Amino acid sequence: MSYVFDTNPTVLLPKKADNAVVVELLSNYTYSTEWNVIFSEQNYISIGNYEKAEYSDAEYVINVTDGGVYVAGNDYPSTMRGFLSFLERIKYSEQDNSFYIENCRIAEKPLISFRCTHLCIFPETEFDFLKKCIRSCAIAKFSHIILEFWGMLKFDCMKELSWPFAYTKEKVRELVKEANALGVEIIPMFNHLGHASAAREIRGKHVVLDQNPRYEYLFESYGWIWNIKRADVRKLLADVRNELMEVCGEGKYFHLGCDEAYAYGHETAKAHEMVEFLNGISKELNAKGRRGIIWHDMLLSNDEFKGYCACSDKDVADILINNIDKELIIADWQYSVHNETWTTSRKFKEKGFDVLCCPWNNVQNVDEAIDTVLSNGLFGIIHTTWHTLHGGFREMIYAGVYSYGTSAGNREDIQRFYAADVARKALPAFGDYEKGGWSRKMTGPGL
Repeated sequence: MSYVFDTNPTVLLPKKADNAVVVELLSNYTYSTEWNVIFSEQNYISIGNYEKAEYSDAEYVINVTDGGVYVAGNDYPSTMRGFLSFLERIKYSEQDNSFYIENCRIAEKPLISFRCTHLCIFPETEFDFLKKCIRSCAIAKFSHIILEFWGMLKFDCMKELSWPFAYTKEKVRELVKEANALGVEIIPMFNHLGHASAAREIRGKHVVLDQNPRYEYLFESYGWIWNIKRADVRKLLADVRNELMEVCGEGKYFHLGCDEAYAYGHETAKAHEMVEFLNGISKELNAKGRRGIIWHDMLLSNDEFKGYCACSDKDVADILINNIDKELIIADWQYSVHNETWTTSRKFKEKGFDVLCCPWNNVQNVDEAIDTVLSNGLFGIIHTTWHTLHGGFREMIYAGVYSYGTSAGNREDIQRFYAADVARKALPAFGDYEKGGWSRKMTGPGL
């Protein structure tokens, strides 16, 4: 038995879903069907003569009967994840040109609560492709998306922080509103130490110094690291944080970067400087209801963790890991670990940190990251994409699906084919070859 949709179906949605992307996805999953949409103050979704159902200890429930459809969750993001799951269950009957969904009662909750992907916005990143990625990540049930602007957001505090062709804040807010409407929280990110001002080691571009070399005094290591001893640098970074938090909307987190600050890995005086710097920012973020996230690598020594990514001498690593504020969340990226749970993540947990495992574009690496989170009771996962997003789109979707976990379906199909369907539904190409799929190439390897 099943519920068959009307030719011009009517759906009741929560008021927070009043964004064009929600109606667009309804249409995309029903081959351009026009929907009548009604918004209400209630946190549920209904179609036809629905029957309510309890989600109990689940995140959301989908209840489909012959008479209608009911979707509800324990908060708005949960309800929208139920909504997106409902869309994926819609089927088409070519015999009578109708859409239907088989009767079911599905109550789901995630294996991992914090499920995040990290999207870099480079000059080469097309806006429509970025939009497709954000929508696709919502469909794959990511709860959070980090947006890192590599010179691609215009700041008020300093014009040289962005290239002249960077996006305006108004343009980025479009993406944020779409993500929020689909139940996803946006996490702002800005590098506060290494990769200063969107510097890319292998490309040699520097958004500030390539525009105004007089600002060289703001940096160390030939522009690679912010000169955090300077009060004007700290003020600038605080202004950047405030602008990003305003653009990216309400949220509980801010990613501070802080990876690969090589000059800070060999001097204990610099280690103490880094502790003071980060702890001050952490306290400031806490006062605003947010927690900072930092990459892990400066807090570990390769003397202790052979074969893992670690950037500091042991005495420096010990100072950092023992003195940095435990309110900071550690994002542990270990891209080459494919055959074991991550010992580095266990180390951070033993030291009292909340830990996020961060895989990249290898499915086995993703699996081990998820296994590490589950077997050690860690905070969650950040799937990273960097410059390989066009080639690693499938792995990103896979990471979202399997960190949620419950009704993932056939593993090989999810790994190899499912992402193509997600991309088509998220933002259809409508016959434009350039807009299909995700395979357009970036301008070369490496950051």
